[in-house]
Amino acid sequence: MIRWTGLLILVSLLVAACAPPSVPVRKFVKGDELAYYDFSEPGSFEEGTYGEGAARLQVRDGLYRMVVTEGDSEVWYGQWGDSYDDVVIDVEARQITESQNTVYGVMCRMRGSVGQNVPQDEPFAEATPKTESTPAVSATEVAPQAQANNGDGYLFLIEGTGRFAIMRARGRSVVPLVDWTTSDKINTGPALNTLRAVCLGDYLALYINGEFMGDAIDDTYTRGQVGLAAAAASRLGLTVEYDNLTVSQARAG
Repeated sequence: MIRWTGLLILVSLLVAACAPPSVPVRKFVKGDELAYYDFSEPGSFEEGTYGEGAARLQVRDGLYRMVVTEGDSEVWYGQWGDSYDDVVIDVEARQITESQNTVYGVMCRMRGSVGQNVPQDEPFAEATPKTESTPAVSATEVAPQAQANNGDGYLFLIEGTGRFAIMRARGRSVVPLVDWTTSDKINTGPALNTLRAVCLGDYLALYINGEFMGDAIDDTYTRGQVGLAAAAASRLGLTVEYDNLTVSQARAG
């Protein structure tokens, strides 16, 4: 668990939205199921309280609940499981908070090994950018069940106002691949939205409530964990509950 300070919502205010294509530029096929999380058991995804109580991640009552108590635009995330390359990620996300000044969504190809059985004397597997060099970090340098992770990966996001974006994160640097764009297919405020993120080679795509939103081409990350993210920009904070997280193999269509 690491946070980004004030980046995503700041980007949402500063970056002019560009209309995405109305149809995907590539086709994909959803293959075999690789992992499924119904959050019926504690400890089945990253849990903890962070930032002196600013964020709580908890598996509870068959849901994965992310509670952001301070609406200061800091983005929090939890991650878990095996590292994958080409995947389709499906999840149900329900915002509980009344405020629309919120951000939530999924991540793929996240750096780290949270929840993996990594030998303590071996380096962990990380989502290393193809074009940049990143020093390896030994699992002995970090706490068990919280092996080094710094937010590297791809984000597929919803705003409570009814906007979406696809972004690339590297540490505290966030680059929009699909700028914040409004869609009337997104349920705003306290509501349920289903998200599908496609990570296939250098192709990234976002679907919300069964509708294609946008796609992008980027080859920075090739492999990593799956994650869930949340942020808020008002004093009301954000509570978002995730359920039925499915990770499936992706193949070119």
